[in-house]
Amino acid sequence: MYLKFIIISTLFIGIIDLYFYRSFKFLVKKLNRQIRIPLKISYWLYTIGTVVFMFFVASYFSEKTPAPKFMRVYVMGFILIALLSKLIGCVFILLHDIKSLIVWIKGKLFPVIETKNGNQITRRNFLKKTSVIAAAIPFGTLMFGMLKSAFDYTVRKEKLLIPDLPNSFKGLKIVQISDLHVGSFISDEPLKKAIDIIKKQNADIIFFTGDLVNDITEEALPFIDVLKEIKAPMGVFSILGNHDYGDYFYQKEDIKGKQHNYKLMQEVHAKLGWKLLLNQNHIITKDNERLAILGVENWGGAHRFPKYGDIEKAKQGCLNEDVKLLLSHDPSHWDAIILSEHKDIAATFSGHTHGMQFGVEIPGFKWSPSEYLYKQWAGLYQSNDQLLYVNRGLGFIGYPGRVGILPEISVFELA
Repeated sequence: MYLKFIIISTLFIGIIDLYFYRSFKFLVKKLNRQIRIPLKISYWLYTIGTVVFMFFVASYFSEKTPAPKFMRVYVMGFILIALLSKLIGCVFILLHDIKSLIVWIKGKLFPVIETKNGNQITRRNFLKKTSVIAAAIPFGTLMFGMLKSAFDYTVRKEKLLIPDLPNSFKGLKIVQISDLHVGSFISDEPLKKAIDIIKKQNADIIFFTGDLVNDITEEALPFIDVLKEIKAPMGVFSILGNHDYGDYFYQKEDIKGKQHNYKLMQEVHAKLGWKLLLNQNHIITKDNERLAILGVENWGGAHRFPKYGDIEKAKQGCLNEDVKLLLSHDPSHWDAIILSEHKDIAATFSGHTHGMQFGVEIPGFKWSPSEYLYKQWAGLYQSNDQLLYVNRGLGFIGYPGRVGILPEISVFELA
């Protein structure tokens, strides 16, 4: 498996860098030789270094040991940014090659009427120059998102109109956080900053909707003392996300490893003082009135995500007339099952998408590549009387930053 990863990574990186090198070479060709040669050598040294780093990461995974965090998060993040930027630049080189092919074919088919057009050659060369600019723009944008926006925590407030909500729970304040991915944090300082903001909201209840870690539960152990500070008078209720089961670290046949991860994850939530709901519910009573908090394990509409969630099991012990608030990590659960089969669930709280950590959100307009994968991907949605809120996530994974879609702390008032 890891050899396959190395071969595919090396081929992909090599092809992209070789193709993009044509523009890089074209851009530096007029520079002084003493500058041009070192630049070209540096270009290929970076490529070699990237491939060596892939071997380094794969060797750790083969030994079932996470690579050092800075290397895994930020070095890998920089490599992904550079690779994506060059990939975008390669689109313009491809346009150059297509145009050159068309000119060559026309020259072969119409040798008499074809004339040499100096401006046409210049226009084709312009595409080579443009490819470098096209690569530089996303590179700069993504680097800014990594250095500036990754911890730019944003509080988003919503009033949720819940039909038949008991009077005792009107005005109830709920804070939702999701997708902490603590395996991506180099230190606990950003988490402390987020927790200070959470405390200032004076929530009655806090919901955590999954993905505490990136790969394995051990990632959470250094942050227990900090995360214990997340408290609320009526409790902190939590669920698991797709990253919390160890499925991306342990091999499919490593049942023992996954069982260890699952057990340790439950112990971590207990140490944090969070009520972990594994297809379970918790009834809050106030003035003889009830509010049901349901939590299901991960259930993803896409085949690549596990389906451990069981709403029927989570409802056991609830009354038909109970107002039910559901915590379900993956928002595709709402559209696939909840709307059609569980009309008694008033509101669902999800995360998972991160808004793909990239997009545009301005008044009246919201876009992210995430919308091509998820029908509901960020913010509040409603179908008849049923509500869904998709939290944009507090942490990050893969790309160690945020562009446009900022990390979120959601605050709700029930009405």
